[in-house]
Amino acid sequence: MIPGSFTWKLINTALNIIQCYIKLEGWIIQINLENYFLRTLVLVVGMSLAMIAVALGIIYLFETGLPMPAPLIFLLFAVLFILGTTIFEGRGAVHPWSLIGGAISSIAVTFIVMSIIGGILYAVTGGLSAIPPETILYSLSACMIVSMVTLKFAHYKLQYI
Repeated sequence: MIPGSFTWKLINTALNIIQCYIKLEGWIIQINLENYFLRTLVLVVGMSLAMIAVALGIIYLFETGLPMPAPLIFLLFAVLFILGTTIFEGRGAVHPWSLIGGAISSIAVTFIVMSIIGGILYAVTGGLSAIPPETILYSLSACMIVSMVTLKFAHYKLQYI
């Protein structure tokens, strides 16, 4: 895109309207959303797409098996177990409970990551063609509502910590 072209001016005007700027520094892309409405919308849509990817990943798990090699899954679990245990110890959990908390949280996060990867593979390999578009839109709408409720609940709970 040429910086003086009509398309460039249109994109620049749109970014000025939504008060969003993107700064590229090497490999790091920083997106600053100053508009509260837009920031909430981007977060809710991202959460809902992740929920749909998890659901599609569970379908992928039952239809084809694991989306990634088992040693890689175990390595992910081990790294998350170490992180989870140190986080729980840092928050004041005693010895056996920090290990149990780290194990439970790492199982959950490993399953979520594995499901999201499976959902992406399911969508890329043509699995979405078996699902009617209305069902995808209904599930996206429902996930957006659940994401907004979850976001507001988390915001309410985290303000007292």
